[in-house]
Amino acid sequence: MALRNIRLLLEYDGTDYHGWQRQRGDLSIQQVLEEALERLTGEKMPLIGSGRTDAGVHALGQVASFRTNSAIPLKAFHEGLNSMLPYDIAVLEAREVPPEFHARNRPFPRPTNTAS
Repeated sequence: MALRNIRLLLEYDGTDYHGWQRQRGDLSIQQVLEEALERLTGEKMPLIGSGRTDAGVHALGQVASFRTNSAIPLKAFHEGLNSMLPYDIAVLEAREVPPEFHARNRPFPRPTNTAS
């Protein structure tokens, strides 16, 4: 199977976390999500966030992306991850995006209408 690029739309209550980025010895949003992704797909992969949040900061609509060889349907990334995540982290949407998409690169190019 070809490598897929998956975009997640997330929200979380950061009260119990030491920010977005994985840190040695402190629980982070990225760590919790990466561990759930590994359980779901059997693959260890980095999850790239659109930005970092500090300890205790919440997010509504944060974008993250990852690349996977998994053939798991998008619905399973959405619902499956939510079933594995704690109550304070939620996947709002999972979408397959073009290979050039990267969560930190903005703006994401939108399709153009070429019809005259």
